[in-house]
Amino acid sequence: MTVKEQIVDESDRKMKNSFKWVLPVVLLIVSFSCNKSSTPTTSDTTKPVINLIDPTPGKQVVLGAALHLQMGLSDNVELKSYKITIAKSLKGAQTSDWAFSQTWTIAAGNKSYMVNHNEIMIPLTVAGNQTTTGNYDFTVYCTDLAGNEASATLMVVLAK
Repeated sequence: MTVKEQIVDESDRKMKNSFKWVLPVVLLIVSFSCNKSSTPTTSDTTKPVINLIDPTPGKQVVLGAALHLQMGLSDNVELKSYKITIAKSLKGAQTSDWAFSQTWTIAAGNKSYMVNHNEIMIPLTVAGNQTTTGNYDFTVYCTDLAGNEASATLMVVLAK
C-alpha cells in the first residue's frame, strides 16, 4: 500500500469513527427539540375585575364639562383594554342623541391598572342643538388578553 493510500485509508477510518458518535448526538438533539410537553395547558377563562370609583351612580355632569373617570382594573393573567360607552337611556332603550364610545389599550404585562383622567368631554350641543339633559347609561367594558370581558353599568345625569 502506498503512502497516499494509507493516508486516504486512515482518513476514512477516522471519519467512520467520528460518525459513530455524531449521529447519536444529532438524533438526541432532534428528539428533544421535537418532544412536546405532556403537561396540559389551561386557558384563561377568568373575567377581569372592574372597581369603578368615579363616576358614582346618579352623578350629575354639567354640559360642556369633562367627566372624571377613576377606576381600578385587574385580571389574573393580563389586561388588554378598556372601553367606555355613554348613551341616552329611555326605559332601557338607547336613543340617537349624544353618545360616546372610546377604547383605550393597556400596555402589555399589566395585571392591574389604575385609570384617573378627564378625557371624556360632555358637549353643549350636538349637530347645532343643545345636548339633551337627563339620564345616560355609563358602561365600562374591560377585556383581558384571552378575550374575557367584564362590564359595569351605572346611570349618570347630564344637567345644564
